[in-house]
Amino acid sequence: MARPINACVLGVGLSGLTFHVPFILALSDVFTLHSVLERNPKTPGGKVKERFGVDVKIHRSLDEVLADPEIELVVVGTPNETHFPFAKALLNAGKHVLVDKPVTATYKEAKELGELAKSKNVVLYAFQNRRWDSDFLALKKLLAQPETSSQSLGAITEFESHFDRYRKGLKGTWKDQPLPAAGLTFDLGSHLIDQALCLFGRPSKITAFIQNLRGVGHPEVDDSFTIYMQYNTGLRNPLPLTVILRSHILSVRSPQVRYIVRGTQGSYIKYGIDVQEDQLKVISSPRAILENQYGKEPEDIWGTLEKIEADDLTVTKSKWPSSDAGAYIELFKNLGAAIRNGAELTVKWEEASAVVEMIELAHQSAKEGRTIVPSTAMSSAVDVTVDLPSYSLSFPVRVQPSDTVRQLKQEISHKCPGQPRPDGQRLIWRGRLLADHESIDSLWKTEPRIVHLAVHPSAWSSTPPTIPQSSSPPQPQPQPTPTPTLNPSVRWTSSAPRTEFTPFPPEAHRVPLTFVSHIHKKALSYLSKDVPHPAPLQNASTHRSAAVQTLERFGWTWPAILDEEFPPSSEGGVQYNITNIDGQSFLQLSTPEQKPTPAQEHAIKVLSYTLSILSMPLPATPTVRTIQSQSATVPPHVNQLLQQLGMPPLRAANVNNGNPVLANQNNPVFAEIREIPIRPLLAPLVMLVFRTMLLLYFVAPTRKPIFGLLILAWMLYEIWRPIRDGMRNNWGRVPPNQPPRPNNGQVPPVQPGQNPAPPAPGAVPLANVAPRPGAAGPVTLDMQVGAVFESLANLNIEQEERILNRAPGASTEEPTLGHKAMTFLSLFFTTLHPAIWNRRRVALRRREGVIRTEANVRNAPAPSPNEGETELTPEQNAAARRREELRAQFNERPRWIRGYIERVVDEDWVDDSD
Repeated sequence: MARPINACVLGVGLSGLTFHVPFILALSDVFTLHSVLERNPKTPGGKVKERFGVDVKIHRSLDEVLADPEIELVVVGTPNETHFPFAKALLNAGKHVLVDKPVTATYKEAKELGELAKSKNVVLYAFQNRRWDSDFLALKKLLAQPETSSQSLGAITEFESHFDRYRKGLKGTWKDQPLPAAGLTFDLGSHLIDQALCLFGRPSKITAFIQNLRGVGHPEVDDSFTIYMQYNTGLRNPLPLTVILRSHILSVRSPQVRYIVRGTQGSYIKYGIDVQEDQLKVISSPRAILENQYGKEPEDIWGTLEKIEADDLTVTKSKWPSSDAGAYIELFKNLGAAIRNGAELTVKWEEASAVVEMIELAHQSAKEGRTIVPSTAMSSAVDVTVDLPSYSLSFPVRVQPSDTVRQLKQEISHKCPGQPRPDGQRLIWRGRLLADHESIDSLWKTEPRIVHLAVHPSAWSSTPPTIPQSSSPPQPQPQPTPTPTLNPSVRWTSSAPRTEFTPFPPEAHRVPLTFVSHIHKKALSYLSKDVPHPAPLQNASTHRSAAVQTLERFGWTWPAILDEEFPPSSEGGVQYNITNIDGQSFLQLSTPEQKPTPAQEHAIKVLSYTLSILSMPLPATPTVRTIQSQSATVPPHVNQLLQQLGMPPLRAANVNNGNPVLANQNNPVFAEIREIPIRPLLAPLVMLVFRTMLLLYFVAPTRKPIFGLLILAWMLYEIWRPIRDGMRNNWGRVPPNQPPRPNNGQVPPVQPGQNPAPPAPGAVPLANVAPRPGAAGPVTLDMQVGAVFESLANLNIEQEERILNRAPGASTEEPTLGHKAMTFLSLFFTTLHPAIWNRRRVALRRREGVIRTEANVRNAPAPSPNEGETELTPEQNAAARRREELRAQFNERPRWIRGYIERVVDEDWVDDSD
């Protein structure tokens, strides 16, 4: 178990004692309240001792906090003007920081803090706790309803979000002073803007009205605001959308309105506000946060859903429940996981910075009396094409260049039919799985932007897309299946079609894969108690050989992991239960908080291969029949039918002493004609006529007889060469008294007096296969042509691979300009032939695949300990060593080789442009 994080809270006013200290004390297994900053404590234990009865260390200045080496996390809950200088000093001291909203007074300051945190490799988190309000969670669930749902609002056209109250006088705190980031827009507006950006993204226009409505206090400190955020038609909103954010200081209403949402199919109105703040002010103990009734919203303030019926006249009303309790504690759980385990931040700093930017633009709009267009509005967004191959579906998604892969998944959830949840999506680009923290602009500098999407069946929020029916069954395509990340909180998945996610592939045509099926069931038994452990497999070696041959026939490589023994079983681990989805059985993780055992980790690796193998369609095993040669008469109606079809008639075979005799077999003329290899003659003759026509088109032989004579001589030579080769080798005939050569391992003809050898077990007779010609027959000519093509295609390949495989640090001179020019010209002319180019790009792709694989390992992030552990596993240590070795080898290579490797990694595959 990881050691709790030592936390210090700056400020013990309303913010510290209500929103920070209780959660740190409640999560005693994640945090330890090490100290607080209280400049003038009135009692020995300070306000924390007075409020919660807990003794903590008290610092009287920020310098003491900075100098305390035991403090890991600092919560900045001080006045808004101090957020930037305090956070900057703490980040420079190497401490993790949680900053209350608004994070800074300016967007420039927020951006500076974000860059500083990255450079220091520490966590910088924004306290946007209102994302876990009960009513906001209910609203998100409502807006996620598909349009086919009976509770859908349709396309949203207007969205109102309020934080209204009635207060005539000032509170007399620092919030009433004309300081940086003062006023209600920075205070409550931070929450409203953050929620709007979460739901709808960045607006196209902003128009704001900000004022000191009461006329009390300093006129520059606003107490009311109305902000209009306009959205153009886009992927999220098929109709123009207006978002109205409002906080009125003199609103007489009980309860106050919270949300008003208008859509094309209905409306939603919600009164009252989340109850967590009121509960936190009066709780007797921080442990009350963990009780069932904490954060539960009373039913009398649940939202009301009004829907228009099909007649466009009748309106029905119903309650939309805030069934999920408010959970500010989830923010602190995510913060602890990010610090200890490197988990992804739910509230990203870039999102908190965008809130400050919107507030600045709102103040600018109110001051100048005009509409402001954000500099990076949706007009600067980029399109990413998403391919969902499992459902033959492709669609575009528009995101900002600065967005992350996680935000791309959120957009996909809105755009893709079935609304797959982001956690169940896997995005694959150039053969690798994209991490949620990667940014769009770092992945794609130019077009095209294409990703492949795989969705776990349990991630569909509604009915998934319809799989188009094909007239012919798909041919099996060998595809590597990446090993999934062994994180028990993430369901393992696959990039294969949806039916392959089920751990129980169909049994049809799996007889050759009995060995794989046995290993598959064995792996499942380690993950789920619902799957019994299979009995030992009889004749395992025979079944394994059959499975290996089957996979190789389809172009697969046998996975070595299927031959490895499972580690011994141990107590604990994760547990999967069998669940039924759309009539199919799936495994669903029921213990996400547990860590898999070594045997379960091995089982998940095994399943990543067996799922794809067992889901591969296999043709039924053909029936082999032995046919005895005998004389038979062809029925007349068969030849009549063949004649109607334009096909030659059948003739019964003559049998002479048990050996079939063909018609005209004794005719020497027909025998000679049959033995002439037509294909080696016809192919060069056609190409010769074609090239000759080209020459005659460009050269006039009548005006230049010498060219005509040269062309005639060349034609005669080209025609004579195959004839000469055929005559020289007797047209591929086997000389007398020489036994024919075996054909691809077939049994030689039976000599008189010999008994025929029995066929090999499982052998399938080869029908209509003529004996292979001799050493210089037509097949040999084709092989010679293929050898020439292979030599031209692999020009300089072997030399270049020797250079790439040369030991790092060895002296390797860069080819001269003349060498490069000659190589270019040679390749330019030789690869004009399609066969040569196909062979060359296969060689290049094979070499580039090795380079890309090494680059992925070399550029992979440093591994971090698994959840609940402080040290790396042996596998992680080995991966780290391999990564450092590849990096050292790469740095020792000459600059020009490093440049070539970087170009290979950055550019597309050599044949992607075809």
